[in-house]
Amino acid sequence: MMGFAALNPSYELGWKRAMTTFHDAAYTMAAVSATVALYRALVKKGLMTRDEAVRVLLDEAVARAIQAEAAGDSETTNDLNRQSAEILKFIAEKL
Repeated sequence: MMGFAALNPSYELGWKRAMTTFHDAAYTMAAVSATVALYRALVKKGLMTRDEAVRVLLDEAVARAIQAEAAGDSETTNDLNRQSAEILKFIAEKL
């Protein structure tokens, strides 16, 4: 018996694209969670002060925001840099 995807190949491609988007978002959330856990552990162990951790994250956020506004990069790269800046600011607020 043939499945719906065999009759309509674009259905399968759409499903794969949706799953890829889902996985990308899941990987991003995992990376954010791991970063927060790492910085919290460094602060808790006394290897880094909270202020140092926040400063590092905000410095990187500013750098990403500047890159997003720089001319010459593709729109996708600029969007990723803007999103990265927002994520880094979010992490800094949560420390």
